[in-house]
Amino acid sequence: MNFRTEVIPPKSENKINHKDKTVFIGSCFTENVGNRFVKSGFDTNINPFGIVYNPLSICECLNRVAENKYFTEDELIKVGDFWKSYSHHGDFRSTDKNQCLQMINSAINYSHSFLADARFVILTLGTAWTYWMKEENRLLANCHKLPSNLIERRLCDCETIVEALVSSFELCKKKNPQLTFILTISPIRHWKEGYRDNMLSKSVLHLAVEQFCKRTSSLYFPSYEIVMDDLRDYRFYDKDMLHPDEVAVEYIWEKFRQTYFSQETIQLSDDFNRLNAMLNHRPFNPESKEYEKHLQKAEQLKKELYERINKL
Repeated sequence: MNFRTEVIPPKSENKINHKDKTVFIGSCFTENVGNRFVKSGFDTNINPFGIVYNPLSICECLNRVAENKYFTEDELIKVGDFWKSYSHHGDFRSTDKNQCLQMINSAINYSHSFLADARFVILTLGTAWTYWMKEENRLLANCHKLPSNLIERRLCDCETIVEALVSSFELCKKKNPQLTFILTISPIRHWKEGYRDNMLSKSVLHLAVEQFCKRTSSLYFPSYEIVMDDLRDYRFYDKDMLHPDEVAVEYIWEKFRQTYFSQETIQLSDDFNRLNAMLNHRPFNPESKEYEKHLQKAEQLKKELYERINKL
């Protein structure tokens, strides 16, 4: 008897290989998978605005990157000692206003060039709940611990999300026709929203993503379903009981590889991880001949791996 319901995504005809540049935008789950791309030797751009959770902020990020639209000084706010942006994660901050602006616009400029040559955009939607500055009616990607009386919380409706995603999709495809979009919904529960509101939010996202994928022939990867319907156990959650743990993320990553990678790409990814293990090795004696030989082997493997990529 089978005592589990395994989620087995159908293998995609749109394969990702090591010559394909890939852009990741979305929730912290995006970074979990995106960092595995990096470790596996892929050319990857992850969250040019930092972690963003709601689809409207994700679309704002995509649009400004696609248009190479820089931020100006009047779009920054000072929170405590730091200058920040309504549209960015708190990682984009500085005590110096010009330095903060330079950090933000440098990321846009780099990501714009990256997107022009990319083949895949992978979006992870975290929540349909959005937060707005009341007086300015300004969308917030991050509340930056601003006083709650200044902020209004709104549940974004399905139609608004779909239209925002389609608009961003069309803009990006106009700039780079070869792009393929892959969407996924974060399995991380936004418990602070409340158990009922979290379920409402995820339901709206599922409906919106379904409509978007049908309208644009984009792809969907079921990371949410893998956690909720396959793993289905608190053993696979971190200590906060909200985030998937390393075992769960690794399981999802393997499902993703089986869906979008060829066997050749999987082997190349494994070899890059072997290279990382060699480079991260810390010897008892860094001056020893054995360690020198170890580094030479690592350098030779690195050379061979990039030669294999160039032949793709």
